[in-house]
Amino acid sequence: MIDIHAHLCYPQFGKDIEKVVEKAKEEIDGIIVSSARLDEGKKVLELVKKHPGFLFATLGYHPTEGTDPDGVLKLIEENHDSIVGVGEAGLDYHWEEDLKKRDQQKIIFARFIAAAERHRLPLVIHSWDAEPDCFMMVKDRKVPCIFHCYSGSIELAKMIVDRGFWISFSTQICFSKHHRKLIKSIPLENILLETDSPFLGPERHTNMPWNIKLSAEKMAKEKGIPTETILETAKENAIKVFGLKLE
Repeated sequence: MIDIHAHLCYPQFGKDIEKVVEKAKEEIDGIIVSSARLDEGKKVLELVKKHPGFLFATLGYHPTEGTDPDGVLKLIEENHDSIVGVGEAGLDYHWEEDLKKRDQQKIIFARFIAAAERHRLPLVIHSWDAEPDCFMMVKDRKVPCIFHCYSGSIELAKMIVDRGFWISFSTQICFSKHHRKLIKSIPLENILLETDSPFLGPERHTNMPWNIKLSAEKMAKEKGIPTETILETAKENAIKVFGLKLE
């Protein structure tokens, strides 16, 4: 069981982070610790060093909340051998309605696509209400893509899968009818599991990485297959996509 997207360096975890990691080690097999801004990325790199073979890092820039894209890109250049992916990075039309600012998002996103391609790293995509544009920007690029926390249409999801990309389902599936409909259309070999911790908690509390089990239970019910099949297949997919070496 692997949570492929958790923000463990957010303030919500604070001084309790080591306790959270130790608890996670009892519950699941690994966590990809994501970042969305420069300061977070630096903290992620330090955290994963303490837990090799269990925690893995991605470095990224959130399209509306990120800080210093040049700094993040430099951090990627300096640490590309120590990370398993670039991201999250992408477009966000949910919070940004200004067309000029959306165009600026595309310019920055293109730089992160190029960085992932250059270092042969998978790209974790933030695409809230911008899924079609994100797909158009990556569909012809030579980079494995993971649509993190995907909330787009079923039709586009099928196009993403047909292209050979992956869709990561968060714990939203525990409380979202749309996501439960989505899961029925996605083959197991294209599914990844995430929590987006500390966000999207099933009980509206701080989310935890081991809650991927709850997501898997919902998915299994919708697909009519055992929960263990979801967890094991998603784990195998994560190992393949990110090249993980678990301890």
